[in-house]
Amino acid sequence: MAQYPVTGVYGVSDHSIVGGGRPSFLLQKVSEDVIADYIQKLHQKGMEFSYLLNAPCMNNLEYDPHYHKELLKYLQWISDIGADSVTVTIPFLIQLINEQFPKLKIRVSTIADVNSVTRAKFYEKLGADEITLGVMINRDFKTLEQIQKAVKCKIILLLTDGCLYQCPFRNYHYNTLGHASQTYQQFERNYIDTCILNCSIIKFSDPTEVIKARWIRPEDLSHYEAIGIDNFKIAGRRMSTQWITRSVKAFSSRKYDGNLIDIIQGFSMSFGGLEQKDPNVKLTETIGKESKSKLIIDNTKLDGFIDFFKKQNCLAMCNECNYCEEWAKKAIVLDKEESCRYVESLKQYMDDIVTSREFGLESAKPKEISKSGLEWNHETERIFDDLIQLSPPQFQQMAKMAISSLAEEKANKRASLIVENQDITNAFLEGTPGAFQADMKEGLKKHGLLDE
Repeated sequence: MAQYPVTGVYGVSDHSIVGGGRPSFLLQKVSEDVIADYIQKLHQKGMEFSYLLNAPCMNNLEYDPHYHKELLKYLQWISDIGADSVTVTIPFLIQLINEQFPKLKIRVSTIADVNSVTRAKFYEKLGADEITLGVMINRDFKTLEQIQKAVKCKIILLLTDGCLYQCPFRNYHYNTLGHASQTYQQFERNYIDTCILNCSIIKFSDPTEVIKARWIRPEDLSHYEAIGIDNFKIAGRRMSTQWITRSVKAFSSRKYDGNLIDIIQGFSMSFGGLEQKDPNVKLTETIGKESKSKLIIDNTKLDGFIDFFKKQNCLAMCNECNYCEEWAKKAIVLDKEESCRYVESLKQYMDDIVTSREFGLESAKPKEISKSGLEWNHETERIFDDLIQLSPPQFQQMAKMAISSLAEEKANKRASLIVENQDITNAFLEGTPGAFQADMKEGLKKHGLLDE
């Protein structure tokens, strides 16, 4: 990152007393010594480090004397190892840190959803030095400009967020993620990500929602700099170094002639297809052909898209406006057959959850028999079930739905009515997130499906 105009990096251990915006099982386990050493290396490169404490809820542990003492010890450790700032969502923590740990700068998380002058000024008075604004106002230039003028603290925009515009699941989602990354959690940080399921069903059923999401293109940073905002955040800490570097390079150069999916988050048709995308393949070579992300946002066709938002606030116009829909027709490539199959697999899993079959209740509504028309080789099915066990328990059912759908897609492409070993091998290689690739490949080798 030192070769780019990066002023700082952020992160957190896989769990903490406060928690954050990613579940523990998706994050690397790192020791306190490694974290401290990492911060020192950053400082040697002239960059700062912000420690994430951005869960929106601590289950009121912060007010229990025992856990309050643990919280203070943790904050003292963060200060002692040289962290420059902490990223916080809970207002009380801002006040606490401002009072007792003055060495730590305070950055308000985007999870706090600061979306107005009034809210920005409130957080500044609480002690905030920096505010990462709520992403839903990323294209509301009048509000952004007014916030920038109204406060003295640094304003930061999150560039790579692919959440649904005005997402109804967002607040609940961050709450579940916070609890799924907290050290003292009575349910062992377990959860089912129904928010991602619902979100993916909506996005892959209606490409217009992909355009409406409040990501920002590299080419459009100048419009924000023109109103005085010149600090930007790239989200993607669970992604690979390759992905992060590609995104940083694109935004640093203010240009990306490829698929925006490669540099923003929140759009994946497989269990983890984004991380397996080959960045060396030209966009023109993937359009109309099988793409591991299955969704293409052709950034070369979005020049001028932002101009509409500089002229008016579209908060209440979606019911009478087709602007994003027309741009979606121009810039998005989505295989309808594959997306329908993917959406159907997600709906089946959601049906398991809302009927309570997922929870093993005898009273749950019986599951309907699959109508895919494909049969599975018995040995292939046995190996598949064995490999699924390599996924984290929280993801196994979701992985089973996504990878099995992908395997059936592979069989269909071979014009076969039977899903066989080669289909699940290709499905696991394509659909497994980078964090779990090593274990999955070892499993494939164990069953003789992958060469050493």
